[in-house]
Amino acid sequence: MDNGIYIALSRQNALFRDLEVSANNLANVTTSGYNAQKLIFSNYLAKDGKARDAYANDASSYRDTSNGSVKTTDNPFDLAIQGPGYFLVETPAGTRYTKSGNFQIDSQGTLMTTQGYPVLGNDGGRITIPDNANRVVINGAGQILVDGNDVGQVGLAEFANEQQMDRVGSTLYNSKHPPIPADRARILQGAIESSNVSAISELIRVQEISRSVGSTAKFIETMYDLQRKVSSVYTKASQA
Repeated sequence: MDNGIYIALSRQNALFRDLEVSANNLANVTTSGYNAQKLIFSNYLAKDGKARDAYANDASSYRDTSNGSVKTTDNPFDLAIQGPGYFLVETPAGTRYTKSGNFQIDSQGTLMTTQGYPVLGNDGGRITIPDNANRVVINGAGQILVDGNDVGQVGLAEFANEQQMDRVGSTLYNSKHPPIPADRARILQGAIESSNVSAISELIRVQEISRSVGSTAKFIETMYDLQRKVSSVYTKASQA
């Protein structure tokens, strides 16, 4: 009977973790460039005498790297990536990568993220837009033309295995592996990539998990009641 409770508790812990992930996805449903996180559940067998008990285990997770829908903004400094690829961002901890392209210009003309990090060019340097610019065009390769003059190129990076990247906050990523040339990624100016989270699917998922949590909690409570009754009967029998 003890094993039954432990198995149920392992499932309950896995459900709480799943609920946490889904809630975080929902919280970022409007975050541009956000990639949904998913859990991979598995069972592991524990030998107890001749029997084997299966315990729930959320051993790993993965990131849904599919592109979110593209929303047109007509802001010349809003950029979306079509295909695989990441923008390069300068942070105090080093270069990081992002799909969130809602950029802006600071008082020095530097292209920045909404978090205040400079966007890097393909040469690894910061991108500066002249303060007297009238027309800024950024083509699919990331080349920046200000009033017809080439002033740089937005840096892009791709990775052989995006699942090996580490999430830093909601939209930044780090990688222990060097990027590969961004041969497939293209930039779309005047647009941003929306989160790839399906709000409806996540809401349904949260409801399903909540029901499972409730039923598992009821099962655990029933098992504890049975244990108390058995213990009471055993105590009375031993005292007779």
